[in-house]
Amino acid sequence: MGLGPEAAEERERPFLERLDEPVRARLLEMGTPQTYESRQALMRSGEPGDFVMLLRHGYVKVTSADRMGATVILDVGVPGDLHGEIAVIAGGIRMADVVAIEEVHVRRIAASEFNRFLLDHPAAMREVLVSVARRFVLAQRQRTQSWKPQAVARVATRLDYLVDVCGIRTPAGWRIGIPLSQDELAQFIPMGRTMVAQALDKLRKAGVVASSRRAITVVDREALRVITEKGVT
Repeated sequence: MGLGPEAAEERERPFLERLDEPVRARLLEMGTPQTYESRQALMRSGEPGDFVMLLRHGYVKVTSADRMGATVILDVGVPGDLHGEIAVIAGGIRMADVVAIEEVHVRRIAASEFNRFLLDHPAAMREVLVSVARRFVLAQRQRTQSWKPQAVARVATRLDYLVDVCGIRTPAGWRIGIPLSQDELAQFIPMGRTMVAQALDKLRKAGVVASSRRAITVVDREALRVITEKGVT
């Protein structure tokens, strides 16, 4: 898997799927089930890391603030993802917010219980470290690409990533399975909303995507990937 700054972004499999069946079954027994409504915060930046959450159903967005105080979406969490593990392992505070995009179901696991689980299952600890390393790589790539002038290519890169995260195959193409506004897509790139709107308009006219209010379908993914790599429509 290429991880250079010009490579297409690839979404790793969720944490839960990377565990062997006995370890997975043990993790699913831990903690307590909880439900959060759309836009409700599961975690807040600055809070102590006294629990982790295993996402079982629904999607979340992981957000932070840039140097100017603007919201940046760092990633989208999918079922099977683990959240809050860095603060738990490091014994520090949380560095990002985790907010429900839709109704989500999670298992909330206390830090002490999760740390015991990692000590008992070294393979799970390794997968946690792999996830942490991967996030740093993607964060660095996002910073690198934010300086690239090709707005269309940057939008195409994020749309291709979202197809991997939550794409739903339809007769019309790959529908992004979460309701993202243009403001949220701009926060995810990150890029100004006007530039995102202009880039989407170019992609629509090229027959690569179709979009309506809070709904985007990638009509031609191969063409989208060419744009991602070469920055042309």
